[in-house]
Amino acid sequence: MGKHKEWRKIVKKERRKKNRVQKAVQRDSNLVNNQKDTELWLEVQRRLEAYEYEQIEKSNIEENRKWVEAELVAINHWNIVQLKKQQLKQLRLQKEAQRQLEYELERKRIKEEEDQLKKIEEEKKERHLAFITNLECFLAGSSVDPPAELLQSRHTKPLAEPCPFFKKTACCRFGDNCSRNHEYPGISKILLAPNFFAHFGLSNVKPSEYDTDVMLEYEDSETYREFVEFFNDVTPEFEKFGKIIRFKVCNNYEKHLRGNTYIEYAELQCAVAAYRALHSRWYGGRQLTLQFCRLDSWSSAICGLASTNRCPKGLACNFLHVFSNPGDKFEDFRSDRNKELMARATPSRNWRWSESPERTIPNKRAEHIHRNHTEDYRKSYKDSSRSRRTSKKSSKKRHKK
Repeated sequence: MGKHKEWRKIVKKERRKKNRVQKAVQRDSNLVNNQKDTELWLEVQRRLEAYEYEQIEKSNIEENRKWVEAELVAINHWNIVQLKKQQLKQLRLQKEAQRQLEYELERKRIKEEEDQLKKIEEEKKERHLAFITNLECFLAGSSVDPPAELLQSRHTKPLAEPCPFFKKTACCRFGDNCSRNHEYPGISKILLAPNFFAHFGLSNVKPSEYDTDVMLEYEDSETYREFVEFFNDVTPEFEKFGKIIRFKVCNNYEKHLRGNTYIEYAELQCAVAAYRALHSRWYGGRQLTLQFCRLDSWSSAICGLASTNRCPKGLACNFLHVFSNPGDKFEDFRSDRNKELMARATPSRNWRWSESPERTIPNKRAEHIHRNHTEDYRKSYKDSSRSRRTSKKSSKKRHKK
């Protein structure tokens, strides 16, 4: 048994040796074959590397060409951008130079205008001082002629026809919006104070839709009594500046004539002095506004039928209805009125033409009929108003009960 084991060991050892020898021989043969394969592989690799190198060279050349082209494009673009920048810079410099030039010209123009305005202002001051000096001399009586600046008239619409109502009464219901021309004189002997006399009897004469009975317990005598107080209070103030020829206060109900006060002085200096002293003063809580006006004649301005209460339009007439001054003070215009009426009565006068739209009543009988008719109408109106008032009071009492 022991010998068999040893023999097996020897056999295995020989077998292993033999296998090793075979493997070595096979390995050597494989090495030779592998060397040939290696050389072939190396040749293939060399060719592949050459091909790849060639392709890389070609791609490098192509990329270099593309880069050069891109670089040229970039350089051209950069040159264009720089050229545009240069042009914009040059344009900006031109604009700045133009603005600077315009600024200098504007400063020069402003300076010239300022110098011209200063010169004009100095001339105005000189003219104003000369005007004030001439005005003082005129008011003091040293100079006969008024300053030339005061002799200029103002026209609202110079190219239009003159407004007949404004020409006669120095007032128009449309004001300066009238389609005809209104001429305002620079100075005149007549002063107009629009709406100077304000009173309840004039401002509330037209019935309101909310209070129709506001004037039932009011009489015209109260308005005249207030006018007398106004006359005695105002005329001494106006007489301080000179002799007054006419003083007229309108009792018309129209807004453009209501309470208008006309003051005519004997001398032009007196009117200018009164305007200078009293314009924009305050009276009765209201600011006084004076203006110079020119009337063709008092007879054409004052309604011819107002004194006899025969005017068909009543106090809504557009001609002047004036209060009678207490003591007939400043009533010299009646002589002029009589002269004009006598001139109208001449046979050479054409009856179709009249300087005022007053309607004449042919005889005393018609005048008597007209007066009785108006009195009856007033009595009936008062009776109906009283009956309405008593009916209202009785209805209120019944309502309270």
